[in-house]
Amino acid sequence: MHTYDNFLMESYQVRERMVADELRPKYHFLPPQGRWNDINGAVFFNGRYHLGYLQKIRNGPDERDFSSWQHISSRDLLHWTYHTAYLDEPLEGKKGDYFNSGDIMDGMEIPTIITNMPRRGICIYQCHDADLSHWTPLAENPVIPIDTDEFPECVIFDPSGWKEGDTYYALIGNKNHRPGYEGDSTSLFKSKDLKQWSYIGPFYKSSRRWTAAVEDCACSDFFRFGEKWMLLMHTHHPFNKCQYYIGHYENETFYPEINGQLSHRGSILSGPETLIDDKGRRLFWGWIGDARDADTSGWQSIMTLPWHLKPTSDNRLNIEPASELQSLRYNPFQVGDLFLEAGQEITVDGLASDCMELKLTIEPHSAQRFGLKLFCSPDLEEETVIHYDAEQQAFVVDFENASTDKTLSYRCGREVLESGGFKQIVPFALGDDQALELDIFVDRSVIEIFVNAEVCIVQRVYPMRPDSKEVRLFCEGGRIAVRNIVKWEMDATNPW
Repeated sequence: MHTYDNFLMESYQVRERMVADELRPKYHFLPPQGRWNDINGAVFFNGRYHLGYLQKIRNGPDERDFSSWQHISSRDLLHWTYHTAYLDEPLEGKKGDYFNSGDIMDGMEIPTIITNMPRRGICIYQCHDADLSHWTPLAENPVIPIDTDEFPECVIFDPSGWKEGDTYYALIGNKNHRPGYEGDSTSLFKSKDLKQWSYIGPFYKSSRRWTAAVEDCACSDFFRFGEKWMLLMHTHHPFNKCQYYIGHYENETFYPEINGQLSHRGSILSGPETLIDDKGRRLFWGWIGDARDADTSGWQSIMTLPWHLKPTSDNRLNIEPASELQSLRYNPFQVGDLFLEAGQEITVDGLASDCMELKLTIEPHSAQRFGLKLFCSPDLEEETVIHYDAEQQAFVVDFENASTDKTLSYRCGREVLESGGFKQIVPFALGDDQALELDIFVDRSVIEIFVNAEVCIVQRVYPMRPDSKEVRLFCEGGRIAVRNIVKWEMDATNPW
């Protein structure tokens, strides 16, 4: 068979394999195949939303992997077009040169990428194309070299940047080793021309009341947020997660006032990235990892839905799903009010699905433990249990029996969850007589639950049985009322 025919057959086989995979999401973005990780290069430009993501791709006569920032764009946040890569591993570099994460800098007249090449240092690229297709490196790259003793307390790592007046700023690295700045802290640099950078010092001082000394600040994203500023980050230790600070910023220093965690052990959510669009919305995406191996499934990792981050009147964070997602809804189904007594559990007819949006309101009425189960098989051999624990003041996502596949490996960075500990615990203080407004997105193997527009709980699960689609409600230690129940099927946006 000719080479071209081989290529066509391989493409056909890959497509058929993906289409047949019942765990592959329908409306969460993911690449056609392969493994990817951090989201990079989010920007709204010329009427389009642009996103990048890190992906290693097999290439060249020696069949080695090379790194790239793949590039997609959309007008509606739902349907994505592929472009040539933002960045490809430079062929003139040493074997093994590669890109890590970085940022498209905010406030720039010319679109500008700042990124990290672990063997070289911090590099900058600029683009003059209307569709952000071709990026040119600065001749001075690396503008902050890795092999320098000029600022020994800084770790040269994944950067972000912005322009403020006539000065460029960049947050470089995930740690600052100045005594007294233990924990998650990053380093501030500035420049007048993007070519020569001077070190300012640690950008902020973290507190052990919020974070442990082992934590770091990687994949930073710093922006104005209402009357305050927000610093969003990826943390590697003790496990991969997203977190943020809200605080004030003056005299080239950030002063955190609030810390929040966007993911918790077991979630596999990390690698955050945001942009601000022409409507003034701050939109967020995160990278959701996988418990299956890409060699087995042919693909690995999912992008969250677009979240709308909004400041409250008291400068805290609200999180809502982007309104564009409503256009995917079809075939609505409503359920009348339901009332459950202590010890009761019911299957809700008409809600069974593995691809839907489900909204409901739960009034606790002094119940101590209550919630719902998703992806249930009729005999409950498979079930994903999400409950609110009033005493613990937390949501608990129990995915111990979510799948009959016992080969799954939930990796949270270097940490691997052990069987018996397949739980995600999300602190959430529910006020007296406060109801829970839940907006739940279910998409084959991923769940996103928006709670009272305050948190979003993200979980990967892998139901293996074709009948694991039931939705159940349960209550313990009191009674609950469940109202405003409506379910929509969701249209697909991924072609395969």
